[in-house]
Amino acid sequence: MAKEKLKRTLGFWDILMFGVGGIVGAGIYAIIGKAAGLSGNMLWLSFAIAAIVALLTGLSYAEFVSRFPDAGGSFEYIKQGIGEKTALFLSIFMTFTGIVAPAAIAISFAEYLSRLIDLPNWIAIIGIVILMALFNIVGSKYSSYYNTVATIITLAGLGLVIGFCVPDWGSVALFEPGENGLTGILAGSALIFFSYVGFEDLVKIAEETKDPKRVMPKGVLISGLIVLVLYVLIAISAVSTFEAGELAQKDGPLAAVIESQWSAVGGTILVIVALFATSKTILSNILGSSRLLYDVARDSEISWLKKFTTLEGIGVKTPNYAIIAIALVTIAFGLIGNLKIVASISNIFVFTVFGMVNVALLRYRVKNRGEERDKDLFRIPLNINNIPVPTVLALLTILLLFGFNIYNLIQGNA
Repeated sequence: MAKEKLKRTLGFWDILMFGVGGIVGAGIYAIIGKAAGLSGNMLWLSFAIAAIVALLTGLSYAEFVSRFPDAGGSFEYIKQGIGEKTALFLSIFMTFTGIVAPAAIAISFAEYLSRLIDLPNWIAIIGIVILMALFNIVGSKYSSYYNTVATIITLAGLGLVIGFCVPDWGSVALFEPGENGLTGILAGSALIFFSYVGFEDLVKIAEETKDPKRVMPKGVLISGLIVLVLYVLIAISAVSTFEAGELAQKDGPLAAVIESQWSAVGGTILVIVALFATSKTILSNILGSSRLLYDVARDSEISWLKKFTTLEGIGVKTPNYAIIAIALVTIAFGLIGNLKIVASISNIFVFTVFGMVNVALLRYRVKNRGEERDKDLFRIPLNINNIPVPTVLALLTILLLFGFNIYNLIQGNA
C-alpha cells in the first residue's frame, strides 16, 4: 500500500525561516554565558567551530534530503545508508533529540517569563508546550506563519544587541582564550552544539515542501551560514561588553548585555524577544519530532504504532496523535526543571544522530559507487573514489566534540 503523504505547502522562504529560526533559539540565550566561562574572549571561535562542524553535517543532510525528501529525516537516511533495523533502533535517539531539546528550551522559556510574571515554572513549561503543540495541530503552514514572525523578532533583538555593542568592538583582546586554552575553546564548542538541533528538525518537513529536492538543500546550507555569521557577531559583542568570566555569571546574559548598553527597558525588550525565540524553537522541535514518529509508525509493522499515522484536521491534515504524544513526553522532561541536566542529555542525542547520519551517507556512497548522477540532486563536492571528504571531516569533528561534551559532563560544565 502506498504511503499517505503530507500536503506540500511550504516554499523556500518558509524553509529558510524554519532553518534560521530552529537554530537561533534558546541556545544563544541560555548557553552563551556558560560557553564564555570556558572559552574566554575567544568565545567567537567556539561558536565558529560549532557552526563549521554543524555545517559539515549539514552537507550530509542536504544530499540526503535532496535524494529522499521524506518526513522521517534522519530515520529515512540511516535506513537508506545502513539498514532499516539500525534506523529503527536509532529512531529512539532521533525521537529523544527532538523531545529533550524542547524540554530544555521550555525550562529556559519559563525562566525568562518569570522575569516578567510571577508564575511557577511548571505552569509556564506545561503552558508553552501545549500552546506550541496546538500550533502544530493546526498545520505546518500556520506553524510557519508563527515561526516567521517569531524569527523576525528574534533576529531584530539580536541585531539590537550587535548594534549597541559595535562601538565597544576592539576594546578586548579577542584572541585571548580562557584559562583552559584550546581545551576550553573546544569544550565551549561542544556546549554550544546544542543550538544546532535545528538541522535535524528542518529536514523532517521535506515532505511538506514544494520542490524539496532543490529547495531543502539550499535552505539547510544557507540557514547554517546565516547563523554562523550571526553567532560570531553576537559572541564578539557579548565579550566586548562584559569580561568573559563576568558574562558567565549573568542570569540571562544577552539581556544583561543590552541592559548595560541601553537601560532596564532594553533588558525587558530582550526578555520578550527571548520568549519568542524559545517558543518558536519548541514549535519547530515538536513539529520535527512528530513527523519522525509519524514516518517511523508508517514504515513499521508494530500495530500499536499505527495510531500515530492518523492524519486529521480541518483543511490541512496533520499527525495529531504523534504531536500530542511528543508534547506529553516533552512536558515530562521539562518538569525535571534543571536546564543544565536536560541540555547535557540533549547534546548526547544530537551528537549521536549527527554522527550516524554521516556514517549512513558514507555507507550509501560506497554501496552506490556506479550510480548515474541526477543533475537535479544536490551532491557534496570534493570526493575521492565517491567518498565525500567533507563527510569524513564531519564525522571526525563530531567525535572530537562528543569527547569534549563528555569532558563537560565530568567537569560539571554542562
